[in-house]
Order: sequence, then C-alpha cells, then structure tokens
Amino acid sequence: MDADQGLRDFTDDGVIRGIVKRYSDFVAYPIRMKTWRTKEGGSSEAKVFEDETLNSMKAIWDRPAGEVSESEHREFYRHISHDWNEPLRTIALKIEGTIEAYALLYIPSKAPFDLYSPEMKRGVQLYVKRVFVMDECKDLLPQHLRFIKGVVDAHDLSLNVSREILQKDRQIQVIRKQLVKKVLATLEEMKGNSAKEYADFWMQFGPVLKEGLLGFDDEAEKLLALVVAESTADASELTSLDQYVGRMKEGQDAIYFLSGASREAVRKSPLLEKFAESGTEVLLFSDPVDELWLDHAPSFKDKRLVSIGRGEVKLGSEEDRKKEAEALEEKKKDYGDLLSVLRVHLQEEIKEVRLSGRLTSSPVCLVGDEGDMTPRMQRLLEQLGRKAAKVKRVLEVNPSHPLIAKLRAVHAENKDDPRLKLYAELLLGQAHLAESGQLPDPAAFSQVLADVMVRAV
Repeated sequence: MDADQGLRDFTDDGVIRGIVKRYSDFVAYPIRMKTWRTKEGGSSEAKVFEDETLNSMKAIWDRPAGEVSESEHREFYRHISHDWNEPLRTIALKIEGTIEAYALLYIPSKAPFDLYSPEMKRGVQLYVKRVFVMDECKDLLPQHLRFIKGVVDAHDLSLNVSREILQKDRQIQVIRKQLVKKVLATLEEMKGNSAKEYADFWMQFGPVLKEGLLGFDDEAEKLLALVVAESTADASELTSLDQYVGRMKEGQDAIYFLSGASREAVRKSPLLEKFAESGTEVLLFSDPVDELWLDHAPSFKDKRLVSIGRGEVKLGSEEDRKKEAEALEEKKKDYGDLLSVLRVHLQEEIKEVRLSGRLTSSPVCLVGDEGDMTPRMQRLLEQLGRKAAKVKRVLEVNPSHPLIAKLRAVHAENKDDPRLKLYAELLLGQAHLAESGQLPDPAAFSQVLADVMVRAV
C-alpha cells in the first residue's frame, strides 16, 4: 500500500474531518482537506479526489444566532471548558458604540470540582479580531462569576497587550460591565421563568454568587434579587427576597432570617418557635459565606435583613410588645433569684441569663446581643489564621417550661443545693446542642450528665 492510498483510506473514515470540524469553526481562514467525492457525468458515476473546505471560516460568536445549532454550541462549550456536561444557558452578546466586541458565554450545569480552589482556572478567553490573545482573562468577569465560561472578541484592543495593561484598560472595564449586566439579567430571567432550573443552578453556584455581596459592588442590589433560601413558609421550594417581601405581614418592617452551621440545625432551631407561633416567616441560611455577607446587615427594598438570633424579639404591634414585656417583668419577680444563681454558675461561659420571649416549647436557647460576632464567624476567622476574642453569649430560659419551673422549686427549697450547678451546666449544653449539634467540651458534658443520673437513681 503506498502512502497516498493510506491517507485516502484514513480520510475515508472521516476521522480528520470530524476533528477539524469540531475545533475550527472559529478560525478565520479556510481549512481544506483532500477527500473522495462522487461525481455524476452522463449515465455513469466517477469518484474524484479533490479539496473540501471543512470549516465555515467565521467565528461561532460572529455568526447570527439562528445559524448556530445547539449541537455546535455544545461542541464549542466542551472545547473551551473541557466539561462534558451540557451548558445550562448560552449567552450571546454584541457590544456596539464607542467600542465593538462580541461575546459568547455559557452557564455550566454542574459545578467543577475545583470551584472553591485558589488554583481554579477562571476567566474567559480573549480574542482581538479573532486572533487568540489570552486563555484566562480574569479582568473580564468578577470573582463571584468565575464559573462562567466563554470567549470575548474585542475589535478595538491592541494585539500587544499584557495582563497589567488589561487591568487599567477602559475598554476592558466597559466590556466587563456589559458582561456582568447580561449574565445577571439572564439569571434573573431564569429565576422568574424557570424556577426548577434556577433551583438546580442555585444548588451548584449559589454560594459562589453570594460572594459578590461581601463588598460594596454596584451590582449588590441585583445580586440580592437573585438570592433564594429555604423558608419557614414553604419547605418544598426556595424563596426569594422579593417573594418574602410580598408575603410580609402588615406592620412588619424587617426581613427575618436565621443562619447556622447546617440546614438541619437551622430548620430545627428553638429560635424559630415564637415566629412559628405568630406565623411570621423566617429565611434559613446555612452556607459558610452567609455568615459574612449577612453580617453587613444589608437591606432589600428598604427592608433590613435582621437575624432572629441576636438582640430582643420584637413581633406584633406596639401594644402586643408592651403586654409581652410587662408579662416578662412580672415573671422576673418569681424567677429573678434563680436567674442570678444560674448566672453565677455559668459566668465563665455566658454574659447573662434572662427570661425568653422567643421560646414556646424548648427550655433554653443561646442568643447574641446586637452587633456581637456569631460563633460560626469566630470559627471562620480562626480557620483563616486570625484569632478573635471569645464573645460570650446570652442564655435565655423559658419560664413556661416545666423543667425551669422545677428548678425554681429546687432553688426555693435550698438556694445552695449542689444540683443547681449541675443543672445549669446541663442547660447550657442543651442550648449548644440545639444550636449547632456540637458541644464545646463533650467530655465535661458527659461527666455532668453522669453525675445527674447517679443522683437521680
């Protein structure tokens, strides 16, 4: 077999043709290959070996949307992203005016394994008049949109460009602004018209998108509008801030939320009891990034986001609040001495013991004062190598719970009863477990529990 015949046999299989057609539709010059064609002439057919142009000679992002098939988009997405899943959305953008640029972006359907790694390759590919310039142009999209894949073809940039020049280039900043605006608009459209699709997207990329709320970005309001979370009003579907505001009770002036270490711990938190009883909706957050952006106390449509795990609970009308405050003051007369004893026994761990207006069925809970750092935030800072001073919490007790009533009886009988110290430590441990499912000192709690059981037997 001669060399020419071997090449002809190989090209007959279509291997080279398939490879070229897959990766060269954005090359601006023709790619040709010798191939066999059947040529009809009169009553007979003949095979001829001639040139065939394999590519369209026009960049895929430069072609009208109607001319690019879904399969071509899939193949091109796989080529630039190395992701074999289908893209969730395709975004084509043409920028005209003082500058000219084309962009073809893709929203992935699955998060890459290195999404949270500092070594993740991010940024879209940059072309200048279809000439490849840079594989990862990080200046074209912010960090919280690092999952976006695609290409940008800027017609007015110089080919002699460096990363340092790009950071200061006004054209790049204009293109970046338009790309961010288009991506957020696409996500907003998805949220409004395809709730299931958006819920799937949020499970994959929601925590990353919320990173954009850590600063004072111009797009903060648009990012807040994209936030969805679990809610006490509807456990089956995620709720947006806009939906929450639409369901707010008359006279309610804040968006209430609760954040915690896990979805399970937040859903079962005793801090929700009073809100559930009054029918007041609470949004539930459990991603690590939530502790950071929610700590800035953002507002949405002039409604401040307020944590139900800090400060005093203020539900209902002014009259209702006044009656509840008077009732607690009355109960303090009966429970004041017990609260003082509990405070003395737990003074190394907590800053105050007080009667609770937020508990209905649980005996105790832990809360922070307004402005206090949450325990989870302290742990996050420690993981980042930053030591944070320990912030003591407030232990709230439920005067209506039978356990607290029995403790009051024990104290009334003997204010120096040694069991009071054990019960105080058990109550604090119970509050920690209800909050996060974890104990600061499991061994000490186990020993206290054993002592109580020995006395009870």
